[in-house]
Amino acid sequence: MQIVIGQPQKTKTLIDSADLLLKKGFVEESRSLYKRIILEVERNSVPDTVQLRAQLGMARAWHMNHQLDSSLQSYLTALQLAKSVKQPSFLTDVYMGIGVLHAQAKNFTEAIRYLEQADSLATKTSLKKLQIRINLANTLMDANRDDEALRYLKTSLQTARVLDQKAMQAIIHTNLSNLFIKAKNWKAAITHSRESLWIRAQLNQPPSVVTYNNLGYALTQSGELNEGKRSYLYVLPFAQGTQRQQILKNLKDLSLLQNDHATALQYFAEYDQLKDSIQQQELKERIAEITEAYENAEKSRQIQSLQLENKHRSQQLTMVIIGSALLTLLICLATYLYLKNERVKRELSHSKTRNQLLLAQLNPHFIFNSLQHVQHYLYKNDKETSMTYLSNFARLIRSTLTHSDTDWVSLEEEVELLHHYLYLQRLASHKPFHYSIHVDPEADTSLIQLPPMLLQPFVENAIKHGIVEQTDAHIAVDIRLAGQKLMINISDNGSGISKTAPDRSNNLHKSMGSKLVSKRIDEINKQYPNFASLTIEKVEPHSVYPGTRVRFSFDLTKISKSLS
Repeated sequence: MQIVIGQPQKTKTLIDSADLLLKKGFVEESRSLYKRIILEVERNSVPDTVQLRAQLGMARAWHMNHQLDSSLQSYLTALQLAKSVKQPSFLTDVYMGIGVLHAQAKNFTEAIRYLEQADSLATKTSLKKLQIRINLANTLMDANRDDEALRYLKTSLQTARVLDQKAMQAIIHTNLSNLFIKAKNWKAAITHSRESLWIRAQLNQPPSVVTYNNLGYALTQSGELNEGKRSYLYVLPFAQGTQRQQILKNLKDLSLLQNDHATALQYFAEYDQLKDSIQQQELKERIAEITEAYENAEKSRQIQSLQLENKHRSQQLTMVIIGSALLTLLICLATYLYLKNERVKRELSHSKTRNQLLLAQLNPHFIFNSLQHVQHYLYKNDKETSMTYLSNFARLIRSTLTHSDTDWVSLEEEVELLHHYLYLQRLASHKPFHYSIHVDPEADTSLIQLPPMLLQPFVENAIKHGIVEQTDAHIAVDIRLAGQKLMINISDNGSGISKTAPDRSNNLHKSMGSKLVSKRIDEINKQYPNFASLTIEKVEPHSVYPGTRVRFSFDLTKISKSLS
């Protein structure tokens, strides 16, 4: 007797196959099958649970393919179905998925809300509840709600022990080490890192790069430099991408602490080379995403056009309307791709300007002179001055490199960078000069955010061009808050701007660095109109600093909402 499989049974078989493909990592194949099931749902009567499973599977496939917007759309469709099905297990999966998406998008408030809903529905002492609580703890830590995160991690560790989930225990111990490193509790961080590594060894798992890096960092910070270095070097061959980049940076910092500058330079060179390769790879991936989006949209348009042409061949008026709609869609698509391409070009331009500013600040001549001065003090056996000089040099280099990776830094960090730079330049100068940095007591320097690398080029100009001929040279940096505007003045008592060439008044302090700063300000003002302004003027002779004054003005109201 021949057995015929009915339509619902066929669809259920397909959904099982799609789930299996996704579990094995065949994302594209599973996504194609889920799409087929969803189209089948539209044509035939299929149980809600099957529809829900298809939408959930599609959401996870989009998520694994790093297409968060499409994943969220599928999850929201699944959410409506889950509410109608009224099965808590499905609703728990949907809430957890949406929460993880929001966490990756750094929308922590929404992420915590959805994960808490998932936690309230999950069965007590279950593997799913354990996964939810680990995700919730990580999100709370990212949102700087560390006390709550610690409570969830401790309860999760207890649950993992009850369930005898050794692998999950190892993950939780690593997360606890992250939390205690953030709290600078080095002893607890070391304990949890070693516990995680011991469990992974019992399970014959490969070395965890994150855990070894945590252990090395905590050991280094607690003064056990040799132990920390052994931890870094053990896991370095297994590290790839940004993880390897972080370990190389930590090894460079550790070598500086050990006064092994040659090794520190080697690690820094490898770190810098790896950083460039990662940036190039990210750019290639962005271009590939744009190309894939265009090709998929073009294929979809062609398929739709053929279907409509076959279906409505005899209806000329309808064809005209459809053709017009397709043309409008193509124009919209072309406009979208053009705008997206312009945005990528703008981001590349911003990145190029930041890199040029970084090169202007860390030019080989400055680094060579600094190292020569260290050598000079060592030759004179002036250990205290050499160590102080080297410490300020290392902090300046570290701050500058850190600032090059971000669009915004705190005013406190920028002032610290200027202190180190002026200190080094004063020691290196053949003609000693005085400098002062005054900060308005009303200004909360830890909260005020500025674009990095704007001030130092003008301080450099003041040293190299403004006060070079002065016997009693002075440079002053004045930072004050006027309402919602931050005013920064950089003044010197040099010869000032020449009166014989008024039409070239800016040439005195104009260098590659100052041109790049002006370009950077123009780029920032395109994104935040009228946020920053720059003027260069000669100060009156009777002034305390009668040379040249560079004025920065930042309207903090223009960025308060964007950075909140």
